[in-house]
Amino acid sequence: MFVPESEGRQIPGTVQSRMRDYLDTRLPPSRSSVDALHREVTVCHAYLCSFAYACNQKSARPAKVLSRRCMRYMPDHMRVAPSLSEMAIDLLARRRRSGRSISTETKLLLDRLRPDGPTR
Repeated sequence: MFVPESEGRQIPGTVQSRMRDYLDTRLPPSRSSVDALHREVTVCHAYLCSFAYACNQKSARPAKVLSRRCMRYMPDHMRVAPSLSEMAIDLLARRRRSGRSISTETKLLLDRLRPDGPTR
């Protein structure tokens, strides 16, 4: 059942309330002199990120991380070289499983990284 937000009440368990609760949760305290109000955060989607293979902030689910700890926002001299994301590798594995043509280099890559097919 949809309840307009203009009425000021919200049904617990709706997508909007769950999303708001998720995005409103605070990060664990860190040793920083910057006030929590002024910390910039980003939502990390490690499955989609091409830097996730070398990131120490990644998690299995989307999570809020400090922007200064995210590999995407680091200066070039601190950033690792991007690679294929887990999603891109899974898409290639699905393509191979469906029988569509892929290059020899891609087959070798998939044999090394996804011998049993996509993970998702």
